[in-house]
Order: sequence, then C-alpha cells, then structure tokens
Amino acid sequence: MESDKKFRLEDLAELTGIPRRTIRFYIQKGYVAPPLGQKRGSYYTNEHLEELLKIKRLSHKNVRLKEITSYDEDSIALPEPEVGTISWCSHIFLGSGMTLVLDNRKAEIKAEALPELTEKIIELVQEYKQNKGKNNE
Repeated sequence: MESDKKFRLEDLAELTGIPRRTIRFYIQKGYVAPPLGQKRGSYYTNEHLEELLKIKRLSHKNVRLKEITSYDEDSIALPEPEVGTISWCSHIFLGSGMTLVLDNRKAEIKAEALPELTEKIIELVQEYKQNKGKNNE
C-alpha cells in the first residue's frame, strides 16, 4: 500500500528539492509534523511528503510561510498582473477553431510536460467529437 511507504530525511530532500536543513526548520517551527519513530529509527510518511510539497507550491505563489498552514490551496488565486506586464503564453493548436492558451506564469506546467499534455487534450477533444455525434442520434 502506497500510504505505508517510509522515507528518510534524505529521501524527502531529494523528492522535494528542499534542503534537509530547511525541512528540519519546518519541523521545528511546526509547519511539518515531526518524524515517526525514535532517533535512528525515525521515518517520514506520504503525509510529510505532501506537507512539504504544499509548502513548496504555495511559497512559489508568494504565500508567506506563516500563512501556509491556514491556506486552502483551492482558494488561492494569483494576483492579476499589472497593466504593461509582459507575459509568455503557449498557444497549443488542438484542431480547426480550437487553440488552448496557457499562461506560463499561472499554469505551473513545465515546458517538458507540454507535449504530453497536448496529446492528452487532443485525445479528449477527439473523443468528445466522436461521442457528440452518437448523442445527437
């Protein structure tokens, strides 16, 4: 079962990209639960990993560390850019009359993931078009 997975501090640091010292700081300040077990037998779980990833996501959205524990991620919206701000967008052509525009600042999707995302969206569009014809009969 995936929730039973145990991690060492080094594993968490590698998986999240957060330095071990910073993880220890988060634990000391109560932003992340302390490890389970004692001394050398202590370990971390998926819950610890998720807490750290949440902190990382929200800190990239400029949410203060003190506010992170009380934030509901779904309710957080990035502020609109100021007039005159230059933004890079990706335009993905999905078919006749359909273009998906991704605001790279808000989408939080790495460029390397765009081809896979594009493929999946095109599959959904094609499936929708096929099923639409069946539903009208």
